[in-house]
Amino acid sequence: MTYLLIEDGRVVSAHDTLPSARAAGPQGAGPSEAGPMLGGEPAWWLRTWPDKDEAEIGIVRPQATALGIRFELRMCQAPAGTCNHPGCSRYVTAAVSSSYELLNSLAAFLPSSWVWARLRSPDPRGETTEFHSEAEALTERLASELRPALRAVEEPPRDVRTLSARREAAYGLVVQLLSRHFGPPGPDTAEEVSILPVVAGTDLHLVLAPPAAEGAALCGSPVQTSAAEAIVDVSGLNQCDKCFGRAPITPTPVLTAAEHDAWMDYLRAPFPHTP
Repeated sequence: MTYLLIEDGRVVSAHDTLPSARAAGPQGAGPSEAGPMLGGEPAWWLRTWPDKDEAEIGIVRPQATALGIRFELRMCQAPAGTCNHPGCSRYVTAAVSSSYELLNSLAAFLPSSWVWARLRSPDPRGETTEFHSEAEALTERLASELRPALRAVEEPPRDVRTLSARREAAYGLVVQLLSRHFGPPGPDTAEEVSILPVVAGTDLHLVLAPPAAEGAALCGSPVQTSAAEAIVDVSGLNQCDKCFGRAPITPTPVLTAAEHDAWMDYLRAPFPHTP
């Protein structure tokens, strides 16, 4: 059985035993709490921190997808200065699947990418036989092409490209695969997404519309989306740091490319940046 160590939503390592996963976890956390049972063993274990109000998943079994855990392959792209990673401004989900192994194998060919785990609804695009078969065939072929081949000294190499060139070509092929299966359906998608400000107490949050009806701000905080009206006076309100953050790395929802663009356009507007 495999146990995945999770830190801030990221899958940082995989372990064969539960004690090994516990030993590799960060220090300073409180006692862990078992999650729901799956096949006679907890599907995940929650970790508590002295300075945080909510527990977070610290260890998860890949089989926990049966209870709502989904694995996400996320990527960073483009100019510097607008996200928490140096040299990145765009942070989007490239793929969602119930197969950690599949996404992890794809991540090996995508610099700066990472596999994340969170509770979310399934994405049928990541469960199709076509996607799984194409991804498995591609990663197997690319791994073979990047593996140093043994040959006699006097024989010419079978692939005359440099290792750097082969890695760049592999990156392009994986991106093409993911774009084909997970890319936006068309150019009009971005126009269908808008960002709405919502007041919750003295805090100003942002929600996506759609899906504003889900009742969660970009930071993940529950809000009353019925209150998503035109905000005229923002004096006395505190802008949520995560909702108005630099890029959707820490907020709970995963942004598609269209949602990210709508969010960035909203933040670039002069209002409501200066309450």
